[in-house]
Amino acid sequence: MLQCKDVVEEASNYIDGDLPLFKRIGLFLHVVLCRCCRNYVNQIRQTIDTVAITKPKEPDDTDIEALAKTLHKAYVKTHPK
Repeated sequence: MLQCKDVVEEASNYIDGDLPLFKRIGLFLHVVLCRCCRNYVNQIRQTIDTVAITKPKEPDDTDIEALAKTLHKAYVKTHPK
């Protein structure tokens, strides 16, 4: 059986359905039996729902092309052929 710390570490993946079947089942069983973890997962779900509804907009003036070039240069420096 999984522990509370496992639920905390994997809550987001559990909610998104991004876990292997057996781990998802284990987390589900733990959440069913543990009221604290059930409340925790529900709070995470509510937070995700709230953020999805409000869709906060942050100003983004990032020059994507310049960033891509900078990242490519850094990659080439660290991974020579």
